[in-house]
Amino acid sequence: MKKDIKDQNLAVVYGGFTSEYLISVQSGKSVARWLRNAGRKVYEILLLRDGWWTVIPGADGQETRLPVDKNDFSTVIEGEKILFDKAYIAIHGDPGENGKLQAYFEMIGVPYAGCSSTCAAIAFDKYACKSYIRTSGVPLAKDMILRSTDDYDPDDLALNVGLPMFVKPCGGGSSFGVTKVKKPEDLPAAIEKGFKESDSLILEKYIVGREIDCGVYDDGDGIHALPLIEIISDNEFFDYDAKYNGASRELCPAPVPQLQKALVQDAAVKIYQRLGCTGMVRMDFILGPDDKPYFLEVNPNPGMTSASLVPQMVREAGMTMEDFMTGLMDRTDCREL
Repeated sequence: MKKDIKDQNLAVVYGGFTSEYLISVQSGKSVARWLRNAGRKVYEILLLRDGWWTVIPGADGQETRLPVDKNDFSTVIEGEKILFDKAYIAIHGDPGENGKLQAYFEMIGVPYAGCSSTCAAIAFDKYACKSYIRTSGVPLAKDMILRSTDDYDPDDLALNVGLPMFVKPCGGGSSFGVTKVKKPEDLPAAIEKGFKESDSLILEKYIVGREIDCGVYDDGDGIHALPLIEIISDNEFFDYDAKYNGASRELCPAPVPQLQKALVQDAAVKIYQRLGCTGMVRMDFILGPDDKPYFLEVNPNPGMTSASLVPQMVREAGMTMEDFMTGLMDRTDCREL
């Protein structure tokens, strides 16, 4: 028998195994707070390489960690076994954004908000994602893939892709391992840096333009694009420092003409449908000199701190994060107990 919504045990999962660990923790704690504010029963789950833990916040600021049983995704608190009815994955990177954790939940029958394991795996890999939508009609920058086992000649890469170019890990986020390259002789160092984050890289032609981000979600009545945000970086591009240390300005709503706004939002919805996304994702574009939106990447689990892009979009759309998050969770079916 299904539980009433207010009685469901909601697990917000954060942590992970990549350089984005700390950002994930911040996102997860923000999501947990919004759901608690909405009157929901929320448990924080921390994933580390050495174990999975239920985090019990203490009044003194200290936290207690209790082990999670991976066999059925449960924990024991004061002698009572707690089964988690639904999950929200707030992990950026491995294993929560690349389909691994989604596949685990699918195997053991725990519903979760967000993209399926297949969709997440495709969307998370920058080259695979672009390959999947090449026939969609959405503009794309010229690119190529480079694997860690490939031999390469910097001059050939520069000729094939064009300079300037970005060297990006295929499976990574928060701009870790990303380098803007202007000269062929700078490619080896950029490639070495990228391979520290992923075993495959996408080399992508730089497009002059404005960075525009768009959130997309489904609410049972259809697929909706949120208000746009324009990113203006103080640095050469929207790198980690610009994203998290204040070296950028974020304009929401983005000051773009209605026609370009519609083009970006239409492209975002088209990609969402082509990939088979569900839940909430964020897409990044460059509005080029030809006023076309060039797709960069999908973020299957976008940042969800109070200052992150999606919460800004949600507030601009006239919603509270409490209502938005409970809407995402309530559209997920509770498992039978």
